[in-house]
Amino acid sequence: MANNFPVILCHGLFGWGPAEVGGFPYWGFAPTVKSPLSRHVAAVGPLSSTHERACELAFQIKGGTVDYGEARAKEMGHERFGRTYDNNAAFHPEWSEEQPVHLVGHSMGAPTSWMLQQLLTIDYFGWGSNADWVKSISGISGVLNGSTATYFFGCDEETGLIPEKSILSVLLKMLEFTVSITGDLFDRVYDFDLDHWGLAVQPGETLPSFIKRIATSPMFRGKSNAAYCLTIQAALEQNEFCKTYPDTFYFNYVTEQTRPGVLTKYEVPEALMNPFMIPPAMYQGSKVFDKPFYEGFNSSDWWSNDGLVSAYSQMYPRISGNHPIGGTIEEQKEQFTPGKWFYQMVNSTDHLDIVCMPDALNIRKQISFYTELFQRLASL
Repeated sequence: MANNFPVILCHGLFGWGPAEVGGFPYWGFAPTVKSPLSRHVAAVGPLSSTHERACELAFQIKGGTVDYGEARAKEMGHERFGRTYDNNAAFHPEWSEEQPVHLVGHSMGAPTSWMLQQLLTIDYFGWGSNADWVKSISGISGVLNGSTATYFFGCDEETGLIPEKSILSVLLKMLEFTVSITGDLFDRVYDFDLDHWGLAVQPGETLPSFIKRIATSPMFRGKSNAAYCLTIQAALEQNEFCKTYPDTFYFNYVTEQTRPGVLTKYEVPEALMNPFMIPPAMYQGSKVFDKPFYEGFNSSDWWSNDGLVSAYSQMYPRISGNHPIGGTIEEQKEQFTPGKWFYQMVNSTDHLDIVCMPDALNIRKQISFYTELFQRLASL
């Protein structure tokens, strides 16, 4: 074993931590498979922006009161400070260049982890930090270049923002979709981590009622929310802001569960895709945009998907910025060069098979996947 640095697991949109939704594990078998590395499961804002989530992740690792930044808080219209994480309960209080971490993010957890590294690089929190506080970043079903599913749910194709008159309907559509997949999980204790917006679930308040209150807040009237941050417009901004650093290892694991149609050129869901993901999968698999998002944009590149994110987006940052590509993980024979992005296809796997919702055929596959992943990180 080359290192014993801890692994920090960061969930995606509408995700949860270990103390929420009755303790149902978001990360499936990832926290429990045999591994030489310790693992810590974070709980960040399930509807918050990538920036806010990165700040919350930072203080859960090191301890202290979450600081979103004075200028940022003023610009976005929320409080500067968030929750306090007791140093004794922090994941890795000795966090430093000599004692870095492995960041592993599912879905929106991938750009959240990358944003955290960039904030560390510019010493955003005043800790004397740099890029080398992160040994590796691993994205699983990562939304590195945005998701065309955001436009299915109602984000504007021109701006990426939610039209003000549509905020409530978009949020309720997203909630209905999530509940349809996760069943009664959302009837249990669930924390949206929105204290800095002055939003907290009231005793006896139903989830739809809380969503209606969120819709009336300033949060979704700009860019400081998860819906915008998952658009291609936001990814263009983040991929320019976040850099690829020469001493960090970057891995991405690409889930997909569509195939070319028999009588059409479009991508259609495979037989075992979660049925509730079929509508967004069909939308993504055939969507032709009227205007390109960036030079060289081709709608068909984005058709193959896992139900929520295109395979094209998951591979590596590619739509802006300068991010060297290392190729596929399999080709490297475990000899990886830092400062380059490597990827691996995880075929016939939908967006949630890899974490909390594996079907019977995917349980063994998931256990093997995480065992190999953590072994790879320990060898770096």
